[in-house]
Amino acid sequence: MTTDHEALVTRLWNQIWIDGELDLLAEVVHNPYIRHTREGTETTTPAAYARHLESAVRTIRGTEVTINAMVTSGDMVFARLNMHGVNMETGNAVKLTWLAQYRIADGRIAEAWTMHQPGLDW
Repeated sequence: MTTDHEALVTRLWNQIWIDGELDLLAEVVHNPYIRHTREGTETTTPAAYARHLESAVRTIRGTEVTINAMVTSGDMVFARLNMHGVNMETGNAVKLTWLAQYRIADGRIAEAWTMHQPGLDW
């Protein structure tokens, strides 16, 4: 059974990352939105995050996401997923494996801890 929190995370990956519906981002992520990545921690707005994603998809265009595991505990969602796509600069196929933790507040993703590795197949 999928929880509302898990449906929200699934929406982030399918509608935003794969379908590119960046105009829906304000419905999915909280304002402010806090991101923890290997580049550090950033507090941003949905509009600024949309600009970041526009830049990201110029390089990697996701074509499919497979959610391998997702667990909810309180306001936290933990996910392991694979994203298949295309490197737009080279035309080569790309596979990224993601580990992610999301904190949900007010029906939106308020905070994310993400890490990805290319080519990993779990």
